[in-house]
Amino acid sequence: MIQRSARLIHRQSQFEGALKRINGISRGGAAKADGKATTAASVFNLVNNVAGAGILTLSAAMASGTGLFPALAICAFLGSISAHCFSLIGTACELTGEGDFKGLWGRTIGENSTILVDATIALMCLSACVIYSGILGDVFTPLLAQAGLPEQFNGRTTNIVAITSMILLPLGLIKDLSALAFTSVLGFSAIIYTVLFVVIRAVDGSYKLGSGKFATDGLLLAQPSFGKSSLWNMDFNSLVLASNLGLAYIAHYNGPNFYRSLENADSKRFQKMVNISFTILVCLYATTMVAGYSTFGDACQGNLLLNYHPNDVLSTLGRLATGFSILFGFPLVTYGARKAVAGVADSLGFEGLGSEKNHFILVFGILSLVTLISCTVTDVSLVVGLTGALLGSFIVYVCPPIIYTNAVALANGEESREHRASKINLVLVPFGLLVAAMGCFMTLKEASGK
Repeated sequence: MIQRSARLIHRQSQFEGALKRINGISRGGAAKADGKATTAASVFNLVNNVAGAGILTLSAAMASGTGLFPALAICAFLGSISAHCFSLIGTACELTGEGDFKGLWGRTIGENSTILVDATIALMCLSACVIYSGILGDVFTPLLAQAGLPEQFNGRTTNIVAITSMILLPLGLIKDLSALAFTSVLGFSAIIYTVLFVVIRAVDGSYKLGSGKFATDGLLLAQPSFGKSSLWNMDFNSLVLASNLGLAYIAHYNGPNFYRSLENADSKRFQKMVNISFTILVCLYATTMVAGYSTFGDACQGNLLLNYHPNDVLSTLGRLATGFSILFGFPLVTYGARKAVAGVADSLGFEGLGSEKNHFILVFGILSLVTLISCTVTDVSLVVGLTGALLGSFIVYVCPPIIYTNAVALANGEESREHRASKINLVLVPFGLLVAAMGCFMTLKEASGK
């Protein structure tokens, strides 16, 4: 269960940020001048949109063999590339007047292929639902055991079915997501709390070998070890960290929504907002990664929370915060899956699947499929990992430069100086393919080592 939970947390990092606040992604149409969000509010929303439980995987990725300074450099480099691609989406919105990713795709690449947008989102959302469902079972089962629930009533499958039927289904049927606005604050608070407690434990000596109050009773999953610790080491194992971070900044098909909601939006204001947001994200990721590694070193688990002592109150609160953040974030993912599945059905000629009369049937069907998979398949990390690597890289690194370059051509002409200058961004396409290949390689390597 521990290893499965760690792998699922790792896979969640590939999906989570892009799936929060997913409403409006799959609708086509022109952008509306209805932006009311200040730069500060947009920064908060974007950081919350991207950051997630995947932050807990970074210390283990660093422990695979990457030194301090190369790890920080990889974190900053991939953050800056992701920020640039996000900014390209906003500029494309300004050039075309489109207000969502599907409309942007149709305008710059072709209306006949917009089904790919819905299909991509549907696959990612359904995969994320399976991940979320599995994590909920793995997180709450030991917590309920710790609370004294008898073992015969506290199985992983039983808990997943109970949580789905009593909590997730009613939440998934909510049509107005503004009723769940508090979940954004909850999710962001959980992330900030996690970063703070990881830093506190890194500096207070609680886990120091030989003298730390949590390091002497033999109850830790693994004792801290620093045999591979270095400042400059960078080798083939650094691909693990690059793979984790390569998709940790994903939120790009929500880019048009952020552009549309920004007050007095233009490409310069949008780029400023994006740069501030991704700078904060780089700092959050780097701080947690280094603090976690400085506490446990080479013993860091794929889910950093597993390293902490079972009687450490701060880490128990961290597990609870993570669990409830996922629990209340689930309806947003379900919403995205429902919209995307309905969009694919419309494109295939099955119009009306997303209608009012089919609302319950569609939500119930999605949750039934997700629950069946998460209960019967003990490890979906291979399929989900490959899906995340391929589709995530496609959305983050491949689509934005192509959409931007085509948008510039539409606005200024294919022979214009602006269009010729914009083509430099196409070098990101092979970079995205490389990230996809690395993600697939690390997924297959992980699967072969089970």
